[in-house]
Amino acid sequence: MSLKVNERLIPDWAIERQAEALFENLARSMQGKPREVIQLAAIDMAKDRLIDQTLMADESKRRNYKVDQAEVNKGMKQWLRQNGGKKALEQGKNPLIKNQEDLRREITSQIQFNRLLEEESNCEPVTEEEARKYYDSRPDLFSTEPLLTASHILKKASSEAEFEEAEKEVAILRARIEEGEDFAEVVRKESDDSQNDGHLGQFGRGRMVPPFEKAAFALEVGELSQPVRTQFGWHIIQLHERTEPQVTPFEEIREQVIEYLQERRKDKVFDEFLDGLKQKAEITEISGI
Repeated sequence: MSLKVNERLIPDWAIERQAEALFENLARSMQGKPREVIQLAAIDMAKDRLIDQTLMADESKRRNYKVDQAEVNKGMKQWLRQNGGKKALEQGKNPLIKNQEDLRREITSQIQFNRLLEEESNCEPVTEEEARKYYDSRPDLFSTEPLLTASHILKKASSEAEFEEAEKEVAILRARIEEGEDFAEVVRKESDDSQNDGHLGQFGRGRMVPPFEKAAFALEVGELSQPVRTQFGWHIIQLHERTEPQVTPFEEIREQVIEYLQERRKDKVFDEFLDGLKQKAEITEISGI
């Protein structure tokens, strides 16, 4: 299914190629969905992107922005460096850019598009007061994550019989530590992961498998966990230190917050401009091309 945007035709092969480029990222964000569903979503996204690109390209050409040839030459050299050089260009590896003239037209179009983007995303600067208000409303965005420092004892297991045996073994080891035996000494003598005396260093959420993480974050400093089962076997965890989240002071990140909000405001202004182009455009789907 091809698209016609005003007088410009977007062939089905261009839509398919764009969809292929988007598929991998979409698949990661749509884990568990059937491949066919992801492919349909990729096609829809590809259509939207190509429509946007076509409208913006046409508008930038209509405005006939003057382009400095030195800037074009610089852009061409940069493109060649990033895409295998002149040899790759001559071999026709890029489906849309086959020669120097194609590349010159492409770079010229990009420069014109960037001028359009700059012109139509122009907006009022974000004030420090606005940045402070946003900072105060979203402390979660400016907080460090909670971190733990811990060690563990591991008895590995793979079969159910091994898990049963490992559970009994770690229960005995835990009792020995409770009775006063040194944790690190037990690790060196008994653990299947005795490297660094079982010390795991510092970690936050999402770094360990879920059962281990849940047990570790439930501990108080100095506390010993009950036996914990994971896919690796049975563990005993000892928590050494907990670093609580801390909010980064506004003064340290003021410029980053202002920059972030400014980019969001620019995007919103440009999206409104783009919506206006779409409303005026004639966009139809065409079969058989």
